[in-house]
Amino acid sequence: MLRRISAVLMMILLITSSAVFLGGCGRNDKGITSLDQLNQQGVKIGVATDTTEYAIVEKDFPNADIVYAKDMMFALTSVAQGSIDAFVGNKLNLELAIVNGQKGVRLMDEPVGEGNVGAVAISPVTKIPDLKDRINEFLRQIKEDGTLDDMRMRWMIKHDMVMPDIPEAANPGLHLIVGTTGVSEPFTFYANGELVGYDIELARRFASWLGASIEFRIYDYEGITAAAQGGDVDCIFANLYITPERQEVLAFSDPTYITDVGIVVRDTGSKATADNVYSSLGDFADKRIGVCTGTIQGAAVEKEFPEAEVSYYNTHSDLLAALRQGRIDAFADSDIIIRYTMTENSDLTYLDEHLTQPVEIAAIFSKTEKGDQLRDSFNAFLKGIREDGTLKKLDETWYGTDNSLKKVKDPGSLSSKNGVLRLATDTSNPPVSYRGDGRVIGLDIDIATRFCDEYGYGLEIVDMSFPAIVNAVETKNCDFGIGGIGITKERAESVNFSDTMYEGNSVLAYLRPDSKDKAGFTDSLIESFNKTFIREDRWKLFAQGMLTTLLLNILSIFFGTVIGFAVFMICRRGNRAANAITGACIWLIEGMPVVVLLMIFYYVVFSSARLSGVAVSVITFTLIFAASVFNMLKAGVAAVDKGQMEASHSLGYTDTKAFFKIILPQALPHVMPSYNGQIKALIKATAVVGYVAVQDLTKMGDIVRSRTYEAFFPLIAVAVFYFILAGILIRMVNRIEVYAIRNLERRDRKSDRTGTS
Repeated sequence: MLRRISAVLMMILLITSSAVFLGGCGRNDKGITSLDQLNQQGVKIGVATDTTEYAIVEKDFPNADIVYAKDMMFALTSVAQGSIDAFVGNKLNLELAIVNGQKGVRLMDEPVGEGNVGAVAISPVTKIPDLKDRINEFLRQIKEDGTLDDMRMRWMIKHDMVMPDIPEAANPGLHLIVGTTGVSEPFTFYANGELVGYDIELARRFASWLGASIEFRIYDYEGITAAAQGGDVDCIFANLYITPERQEVLAFSDPTYITDVGIVVRDTGSKATADNVYSSLGDFADKRIGVCTGTIQGAAVEKEFPEAEVSYYNTHSDLLAALRQGRIDAFADSDIIIRYTMTENSDLTYLDEHLTQPVEIAAIFSKTEKGDQLRDSFNAFLKGIREDGTLKKLDETWYGTDNSLKKVKDPGSLSSKNGVLRLATDTSNPPVSYRGDGRVIGLDIDIATRFCDEYGYGLEIVDMSFPAIVNAVETKNCDFGIGGIGITKERAESVNFSDTMYEGNSVLAYLRPDSKDKAGFTDSLIESFNKTFIREDRWKLFAQGMLTTLLLNILSIFFGTVIGFAVFMICRRGNRAANAITGACIWLIEGMPVVVLLMIFYYVVFSSARLSGVAVSVITFTLIFAASVFNMLKAGVAAVDKGQMEASHSLGYTDTKAFFKIILPQALPHVMPSYNGQIKALIKATAVVGYVAVQDLTKMGDIVRSRTYEAFFPLIAVAVFYFILAGILIRMVNRIEVYAIRNLERRDRKSDRTGTS
């Protein structure tokens, strides 16, 4: 045990040292600022395979080393990590990758090369006669009537990713098979499970014009040309450039677009705001702006700043961390949230000019008879506390700086004469819903608790991620939801909103121009440790999360082992029905991502049963572990010579006794290494239970990060605790294994002495 503890402490020291080293080192503090710096020996420039950019790089940067990348996203990651110095590609694709969250890279302003010409590639063996001429005629017509210009404006300039309704051919006389890739935004990509994009819309319009039905087939860029050559597709709509090599094997239509070539280099992470003083919203027109996923600020920013790079983050603490790391220049949020955040983060400020999208905060209720009744009662309660001034006092308390006044009545003390209401909320959203002094508190929680107290309801608070709140209420897993939820038309289609609880405005927050890290590294480290573990006794949150994770894993391992063993015993004699059913269940369980299976159980299978997230998680991971145990036993028993069973039968053993006394002891050495490995895999897999309102170790780390606005210690703590947890469980299993073997040997010796079998 001492060696394990020493190893963990050594790991903490190593990670901390690495963080300090990596934080202070780099190839070039200023980074690459001009194209001339790239034309040097030793500089690595990436290009995608089978593209026109190779010739551009070879011509403009003859001294650099050219590195082939499988695809653009792999190349951008390599640039961000410093594996290569730059990547040359379609400028529009590069811009959108950065807008959609690609971190660690920036697009250089200087142009590269002469641009790329995109067109439709036609298979030389297509069965559709005169296909090239027909495509060119179609392109000529939509150029003349302005349709093509409208498409370019929507997909390439405004980044409007909504596919318009295009009528299909009424009586198709032809069937058009189109090859595409689905990975090149905005030309061909997936949005909400649907294949969309500039080229996809163009292909659908052409099929409608041609009077043909259409079928899309997905390939990667390395295989799509061969697919057209062999006749698997009639043509290619996939952001494909015209190159001399491609023209040798494929015919091309007239150009469908011409795009610039861009080059990205590593972003050195300098704080963009340090040299800027913002005076109006117009100053952010082309900046990098962050928003939280699922909030109304996302739509507001995309509407107000069409030229800005918009990045999405999961929590408010993630936004602040990204701002401090220089990944974004500002982030959008409610002014009341930002003002509260500023009380604990002196380097933060905001522009006192509102975005056009107002913020109206309300509670949500299910669209059922009970939900309607609760909403009406809640609205009457809101009206009362607004008229008597209570709501105004609550606002002043929770957005003030006196933490001694921030108290919420204990939900456990509420009367439940009219039943218990389940409240869905996200406790990483201060000051409306967060954890303080080991309890869930906040403005919205205070309002909800007062409502339940007045109407005779008990209250059960269910913590979950913000995007899951609406789904939990819609599926009736929870009775109502609260916690800074803005009113939108889309949400109103799924749930009912109460009257507005309070109003605010969306603003942009950024770092103060004069903000600098005044404290040294040691002082910062001590302060970070204090904020993560000591302040507000936050170590108790980690302890609570670790206990929840430990309980979940122990129950899943125990029940999974029992069920897996029982099913194996039923199936081992060759029962066809049992084996068929078991095989189908295991196929479903092992073929589905863990998080998807977990959410199906929570939101679909047990939606009406109102089981807790912990119970559903135990059921899910029990089945997953049981499937693994079944397969391990099957493999372990198969490793034992069949003659062992025959010999035991000749000695008069029954089948069951032979299995337990002869076969199983010999199979266990084959099973246990895999069994221990599956335990470790299970522990890591359970980190996703936060999706179904379980406050496990990972979720508690997120909650602490939402309060400290720091990532280092919370994430390191979570990682270390998982190591410790794995060590505890493996040690427990090993102890049980030793005890079981000794007990079995003791029984065998006793049996030999008595002469029984």
